[in-house]
Amino acid sequence: MKKRLLAVLLAGAMTLSLAACGGTEQTAAGNQSDAAKTSDGAKSKEIWYSTKNSTETVHVAMAKGVTDAAEMLGFSGKVTIAEADAAKQNDQMNNLIDNVKPAAIVLNPYDSDSVSDVIEKCNQAGIPLAVIDNKANNAKVAVSVLFDSIASGKAAGEEAVRLLTEKYGKPKGVVVDLYGEVVSQVFKERAKGFEDEIKKYPDIELISVLGAPEADVATSALNNIIADAKSQGKTIDLINTPTDTATLGVVESLKTNSMWHPAGDKNHIFIVSHDGLGEILDYIQQGYVDAEIAIDVFGVGGIAAEVLNEYSMQGKEIPTSGTFKPKGKYLNTEVKFSKGDNGPTIMLSPIKVTKKDADNPLIWGNAMSK
Repeated sequence: MKKRLLAVLLAGAMTLSLAACGGTEQTAAGNQSDAAKTSDGAKSKEIWYSTKNSTETVHVAMAKGVTDAAEMLGFSGKVTIAEADAAKQNDQMNNLIDNVKPAAIVLNPYDSDSVSDVIEKCNQAGIPLAVIDNKANNAKVAVSVLFDSIASGKAAGEEAVRLLTEKYGKPKGVVVDLYGEVVSQVFKERAKGFEDEIKKYPDIELISVLGAPEADVATSALNNIIADAKSQGKTIDLINTPTDTATLGVVESLKTNSMWHPAGDKNHIFIVSHDGLGEILDYIQQGYVDAEIAIDVFGVGGIAAEVLNEYSMQGKEIPTSGTFKPKGKYLNTEVKFSKGDNGPTIMLSPIKVTKKDADNPLIWGNAMSK
């Protein structure tokens, strides 16, 4: 099914010819102007999504969230794929603005710094635009729908404390945090949320080492930590990673070191992971991984499309306070508006997943693995 879905999304991607086109001045949250009309003067019935790549399942799932929401709202959902190329994404965005003139655009920036000019052009053309997943720097948009990465890290830390307390009667033990590469704001925030929580407890020893996002980086880092721990007579109690790809590397290391044991075994090492990959959800159901801090991958784009349809596409300003209940089925059933650096902002709450709810079909990894 995953391959068929990817093929459908790729079929929706178009390479459009460049054409210069002017536009009238509009606010970022403003009206759907004549620019968002087809050549015969009718309003466009297309909502386009600009995605970073099609090689990672999470981004295919994110695209599905946008296209499914578009169809639910009576529009045709279309996708352009930048394939991890900032210049290509900007060219595709220019094509959409100049030639397609869609009813709305949902953008996931590959490079947060490089999209400001094309966003300004989109605003001037009067095409409602939402940014999801990654912030757009130095640009005003109709709405930003983002994941609360600090809250994700904090939730992982709280779960770690709960597991250690369950084991020892109080928060104590040796915790390994394989934090992600420092250029990633998401990984920085997840590490901060997790480590700030762990540092509240003096009896927890925190070993913090670069070990993500690549699986082989995590395997190598954990192998070194295990060797050091054994030489010092320490027992590792819990491992946290900021992303599931790193957790796959953790699994490889634990298997290699004969330390891969299910919950209930006296030698079991607690594992807390992030994102919602299907393979990790399977490990949770099997008892080898203890918790997943899942992100609402279908919701981030779907909610963005719904908010644009409810407000900007109707000529209404998106609020910076209050709540919104989306019509689609997402992990987040109600969201809050706030005021952000780029305009109205929605921060999606993370969802803690354990064995009892690891089969939830709204988690992207379950839906995409079928």
